[in-house]
Amino acid sequence: MVTQFGTYSPALAGLATRAIRERWVDAEPRAGKRDGAFCMSLREDESRVFLNYEPSFNSVQTLAHELGHAYHNVTLARCSPLQRDTPMPLAETASIFCQTIVTNAALARTGGDEKVSILEGNLQDACQVVVDIHSRFLFEWRVFQRRARRELSIEELNTLMLEAQRETYGDGLDPQALHPYMWAMKPHYYSSRSFYNWPYTFGLLFGLGLYARYRQDAPGFHAGYDELLSSTGLEGAAELGQRFGIDIRSAVFWRASLDVVRERITEFDALVAQSTPLNPPAGGAAGHADGGRPQGEHSQGAPR
Repeated sequence: MVTQFGTYSPALAGLATRAIRERWVDAEPRAGKRDGAFCMSLREDESRVFLNYEPSFNSVQTLAHELGHAYHNVTLARCSPLQRDTPMPLAETASIFCQTIVTNAALARTGGDEKVSILEGNLQDACQVVVDIHSRFLFEWRVFQRRARRELSIEELNTLMLEAQRETYGDGLDPQALHPYMWAMKPHYYSSRSFYNWPYTFGLLFGLGLYARYRQDAPGFHAGYDELLSSTGLEGAAELGQRFGIDIRSAVFWRASLDVVRERITEFDALVAQSTPLNPPAGGAAGHADGGRPQGEHSQGAPR
């Protein structure tokens, strides 16, 4: 982790070193400890990370993700308390970027079934955040429209959930895997006064888009990245992006984000075609057809 963060900057590597040295991370699985992962700002530039670490690459990615939040907190430490309140669409900016650094490093150093496993887990996460989260957004949108007029029955909520899943997944999901009660198993729907789900899709693609920009112009990216992170509580996403030459209203930026995912899909297809038979992947992310949590829900204090 420290080594790969160091490929980006000494400051990012120093954050990882400090987190380990000062014991910021509660990583030990133990009886009674709940599942999941999150990062919380503690005081000034200090954070604390909670996760249940296991010997899998999924846990490595999760730790990188949460330490990304911790780095974001370091850049925000110079701001006033009100200025540190980052809107949800921008809260995943550093975490996705750090996770991408570690994932790409692992993909560059592995091959065969091990590489297939890493790619599969990564693509499952991307599919869940880009595709399944879109179904949840459609559900929320339609519920809000109808709820403004009257209360909805359980049957109506189930129907709206299934319609959203069919519209989003198309023929990419077995009809038997549709989940009509997804709305009931996600407490996040009831803890937010606005759309809860769509910021995670935005966060993933914004983070990947930043990584694509970093690959195109590393020196220029270094010059403004920390300032961008420290300004996430000062302006809206579009205005903040414009300050750093990023136009989130342009399809070009989002296509570059999705191109990162497309590259991995292409590589995964090629590797699978070469591997016959393929051993069952081990250590990847859990499947999400049952509504697993997106990476974004590893965020800073998000309700679990």
